[in-house]
Amino acid sequence: MNYKNFQIYFFLGILAVVFFVVILMFLPYLSSLVIAATLAIIFEPVHNRVFKIVRRQKILAALITILAMLVIVLVPITFFGIKVFNQAQSLYLQVSAKNANLDSLDQISVSFEKKINSLFPKLGFSFDINESIEKFFKWFFQNIGPIFSSIAQIFTNFLLSLIALYYIFKDGQRLKATLFRLSPLNDDHNNEIFGKLKNAIGSVIRGSITVAVIQGVLAGVGFAIFGIPNAALWGFVTVVAALIPIVGTATILAPAIGYLFLFGNPMAGVGLLVWGMTAVGLIDNFLGPKLIERSVKIHPFLILLSVLGGMSFFGPIGFLAGPLALALLFALFNLYPVIVLSKPEEV
Repeated sequence: MNYKNFQIYFFLGILAVVFFVVILMFLPYLSSLVIAATLAIIFEPVHNRVFKIVRRQKILAALITILAMLVIVLVPITFFGIKVFNQAQSLYLQVSAKNANLDSLDQISVSFEKKINSLFPKLGFSFDINESIEKFFKWFFQNIGPIFSSIAQIFTNFLLSLIALYYIFKDGQRLKATLFRLSPLNDDHNNEIFGKLKNAIGSVIRGSITVAVIQGVLAGVGFAIFGIPNAALWGFVTVVAALIPIVGTATILAPAIGYLFLFGNPMAGVGLLVWGMTAVGLIDNFLGPKLIERSVKIHPFLILLSVLGGMSFFGPIGFLAGPLALALLFALFNLYPVIVLSKPEEV
């Protein structure tokens, strides 16, 4: 081994150790960085337009874009979140305390229990709806309690995401150029990998979260119009159900429609059924495919596995990190025959 090779290996060894240490230091803030990168990709068109309007002033464009994002995203989420939490807390306290004001719920409980228990008299099956509702909300508050008790950590992560987002908007092109310069791949291959990652984020956000939120909002509007109590709460539950492909919005809409039919308001039940089949149900069939980035070209089942596996491995941020890792793998698979096997790239 000559001295030049020794220098290279020695340098690469030190670089690997230092890089590993830095990764360990940044690991606790991985979620903030992933969220910042996701928001940067989502609001990239807005930032580009603002950048032109302010005559290519990077700092001003970044600040205006972040302010617009806060108004568009944070204000509605905060308002809706407070409303959902208040409705959930109120319903839980009323159910657990057997509040006298819940005459309608008591009537529903008795009628529903009689109907259910009459279906299984020989099996000894019994159903207590009050007990079931109380157990559900106990579980609900036990799981969201740690979230609300760690406000400082949430605020810190959110602040870090905003700071990271500012620098991505301000210095993103320079950072991208630096990464491309350090990469041994040519610019075409680097751009393909970068494009795959952008499309993966867009696919998850547009194809899953956006559709789920729209379905939840429409379901909540339908619940409010046709007389379902705590419409905002059940709209939020519909959003969660829509994010789980195996579950879907029907698991929330069907009991609501059944409730209206069983307890004296069949016309409202028909109305909610039609609303659910059109305004809510057709979102998946028409809006969903248009919002999903077709260039990702990954089977939906693999995307589902990447979301579930990512959340299991990375935690909640795995909802984004899982599909990102899968998209990166497929991008590398596409480049493998070109770089390693020296085959011409498919068009």
